[in-house]
Amino acid sequence: MAKPLIMKLIIIIYTLCLVALGTQHSRAQTVSDKSKQSTMKTVKSSKEVVQQFFGAFGNGDFNGIINTFHDSCTIEAVRSTERQGTQIFGTYQGKEGAKTFITNLGTHFDTKAFSVTNLIGEGDVAFANGKFTHVVKASGKTYSSNWALMCRIQDEKIVEYHFL
Repeated sequence: MAKPLIMKLIIIIYTLCLVALGTQHSRAQTVSDKSKQSTMKTVKSSKEVVQQFFGAFGNGDFNGIINTFHDSCTIEAVRSTERQGTQIFGTYQGKEGAKTFITNLGTHFDTKAFSVTNLIGEGDVAFANGKFTHVVKASGKTYSSNWALMCRIQDEKIVEYHFL
């Protein structure tokens, strides 16, 4: 009789150990799963980053516009040349360059209309095109044109901005 009682006790102890180990593993896995969920981050697509830029631009949100640019961005406005003084067309570098570019736009143009016709993104590149109408402040003349933009995105910021 002692043997069956000992066997029952061994089975009970073994079962309790398995249950305890399973519960412990389940708790550890739940904690691990929660950690993974809290560290997961939604990454903006190239299209979303450029949409954010246009949204801030449309709202006149200077800081919002600047915050869409990467710290080491390059902006090419119409052509890739060194700019002189407050000349608008040419190359701008870094966040300070982005601030100068946006400031120059307001200095040279009074925008009457600006529309985005298409905006597509694939991987780290986004393309957009549309139309604008500006009054050139220096001459008072109205200027309308089609435009195109290519942006390359890095770290959810615009690192290359080519406006034509």
